[in-house]
Amino acid sequence: MRTLRIGLVGLALVLLAGCGHRTPTEEDVLNGQAKLPAGLPVAPLEWRAITSGVDRTHGTMNLLTGNDLAVKYSASGSYPEGSQLALVTWLQREDPHWFGARIPGSFVALEVVTVARGADGKLVAGYKRYAGDPVREVTDAAAAEVRKARILGMRFAGMP
Repeated sequence: MRTLRIGLVGLALVLLAGCGHRTPTEEDVLNGQAKLPAGLPVAPLEWRAITSGVDRTHGTMNLLTGNDLAVKYSASGSYPEGSQLALVTWLQREDPHWFGARIPGSFVALEVVTVARGADGKLVAGYKRYAGDPVREVTDAAAAEVRKARILGMRFAGMP
């Protein structure tokens, strides 16, 4: 009986010793690696989310946001004048707090689509891509049309 009591006390001491308390660091609470660089023309993370995605081939994840007007029309895919969409892409990284999970890592690019009236009075969608840190505008006319069409084709992924 005495041996059992000593064993239980020893077990309790081992369990209590493992209950140390550590104050969480900023990295524990915030994902600093996913921070957007300064100098972007819009603040996409201040807009409302429309949809998100993962590209396993390239190891990236993205978030499509829009201003209020774009969000209102995002389910239809027909955007009125004044709509702005922003697709932010990050590299993925392992989540240090959840085994097997992937979270945003470093910033890859920001793509902005703006719907406006052209000189002829018709609606046109403008496209700009920004990358790097410090940020710079990246110009690729051939890719721009494909990327613009892809972004405009993304639909609202709301909850029922």
